[in-house]
Amino acid sequence: MRRVFSEDFTVSKRQLGAGLIVLGAALLLVAGALTALDGVRLTAIFSAAAGGAGVLVGLTLLPLGDRPA
Repeated sequence: MRRVFSEDFTVSKRQLGAGLIVLGAALLLVAGALTALDGVRLTAIFSAAAGGAGVLVGLTLLPLGDRPA
């Protein structure tokens, strides 16, 4: 944890990609819950689109390795 709070810490592309995948998956779950509760609404469509885009961008960042983002 000390390494994260040091002055020379940088986020790698792999870490950024993993974070985007987690956030995108959470948005996709929210979109599914909104659809199940209220039916297909504009909020659920935007949430699903943002979640899917986040997952796709995160997947493209994973193979780029430990270079700084």
